[in-house]
Amino acid sequence: MIKTLMALSMVAALSACSLVPAQAVYEEIRAQERAKAVGTSMPPGTGLPPYDVYQKERSDPKPSTR
Repeated sequence: MIKTLMALSMVAALSACSLVPAQAVYEEIRAQERAKAVGTSMPPGTGLPPYDVYQKERSDPKPSTR
């Protein structure tokens, strides 16, 4: 009984990890990059693009190099 309960709790914990969407992770990385750039000589707007632009770049097929 205890082993079953522990197994179910571990499965629930692992499945909860997949609830964080990729967009949230990407936006958090963008926010950290902007925070690092404060007070530096890096001009604003030169960081990572918004998630929609990033996703579009990833989904567009790349031309073959042949």
